[in-house]
Amino acid sequence: MSTQEGKRPADTLGARLELLRRELGWSQRKAAEVTGVPFGTWQGMETGRRTMMLDQHVAKIVATTGYDRDWLMWGGPLTPPSLPTDYDRYPGSWFPAFLEVDADLAMA
Repeated sequence: MSTQEGKRPADTLGARLELLRRELGWSQRKAAEVTGVPFGTWQGMETGRRTMMLDQHVAKIVATTGYDRDWLMWGGPLTPPSLPTDYDRYPGSWFPAFLEVDADLAMA
């Protein structure tokens, strides 16, 4: 039995910024332009340089993109792409059907 785990990306602010940016289809320059963060600052944050006023830059990014501030600042688990995260906003919509599908699969 192997105890070796698969390769994982670094859970750093720079890695999370790159993930966010790539998910939105943006270059570093476009991300800086849209969020109002200076290009050199964005580039520095992605490469791990110490950034002054980091909290203010992150606030701009969060306000523009809607990404979770705590995840962006500190990291944490990612949401699986196949599951919606806002099921509590729509009671009676997809979530009960999702549970029924699981129940059907369990009986098969």
